[in-house]
Amino acid sequence: MENRMLMKGKNRNNIYKLIYDSEGISKQDIARTLNLSLPTVSQNLAELKEKGLITEDGTFESTGGRKARVICSVAAVKVALGMDITKNHVSLVIVDLKGSVLHSSRIRYEFKNEEVFYEGVGKLIDGFVEESRIEPERILGLGISLPAIIGEDRKSITYVTVLPAPENLYERMAKHIKYKFELFNDANSGGFAEFWRRDSQNPIVYVSLSNSVGGAIMYSQSSYTGMNQRSGEFGHITLVPEGRNCYCGQRGCADAYCNAKLLSDLTEGNLKEFFARVELEDPFCLQTFDKYLYYLAQLVCNLRMTFDCDVVLGGYVGSHMEKYVGKLTEMVNRRNPFEKDGNYVKVCNYKFEASAVGAALHYLDEFIMSI
Repeated sequence: MENRMLMKGKNRNNIYKLIYDSEGISKQDIARTLNLSLPTVSQNLAELKEKGLITEDGTFESTGGRKARVICSVAAVKVALGMDITKNHVSLVIVDLKGSVLHSSRIRYEFKNEEVFYEGVGKLIDGFVEESRIEPERILGLGISLPAIIGEDRKSITYVTVLPAPENLYERMAKHIKYKFELFNDANSGGFAEFWRRDSQNPIVYVSLSNSVGGAIMYSQSSYTGMNQRSGEFGHITLVPEGRNCYCGQRGCADAYCNAKLLSDLTEGNLKEFFARVELEDPFCLQTFDKYLYYLAQLVCNLRMTFDCDVVLGGYVGSHMEKYVGKLTEMVNRRNPFEKDGNYVKVCNYKFEASAVGAALHYLDEFIMSI
């Protein structure tokens, strides 16, 4: 009996995922692809339709006989919330089951370890949900990304210096958040969002180039987090021995040479304006950017040598790198003893709020696996 229930659940999940991954599929093609009987497929389709997870959307062209109905997944039946907390801003997104961003907001809101801050976060979430006109019962949960190392329980913080966040941050926030929520490292969340959007299942290394530098090692929609949840801390790879001071207390870390503030500080914190001046060939901005690329190329080459897979540039800087990735790749190739024409340096798909989106996607992933 137990084995029958397990098999039934597996069939239902396989059928749903096949529909989910398609642009529309017929009952006959589902049966043929999964090697299932038509009665079994029909029963599962009825259950999925009753739950609002699938719908019929027209018919296929006839090849003789009755036209087959087009079966599609319903993306909006469930949604998830994502929040990214930085030193000076809070970003919020709501995504549907396909990972599409339905609504987003970025608010300047300085982090403070005070009750009024946590209370304010709860109000921002409630206001955002109300503004999005999404029924709360459709929300699977809230993922919160932070520039911190998060414990396996997704509640505890094991290391943080960028924010004055307390160890009991989860408990402090739980008083004011009405949805179930979990904490995630911001770079891991960005990497998860990036991998979600890729057609290929090949591993990637994701480098988050924001006001701090981090990263993630992604494979098969999973991230390698290491024994202590500290993998992907690319910002603390030593680029220049005994070089510039890093916020971690060491010297010469990649973060001190590749964080976004090195560029945005030249334009009063406006990174978009910095790249606009680069386009206008402002001499000082060009010189600064060339030096930035010099160190970034060294970091990317180190990652390529270590992992031998695509290196995806994300974060604030990554979202502006489309025009410059060719130049950066040439600089990396000059350091690479094996490849001189490689196309392994990529620019992120999610240009903005990738960490918030990735934190939300964890709930979608769990929900889809549970169907």
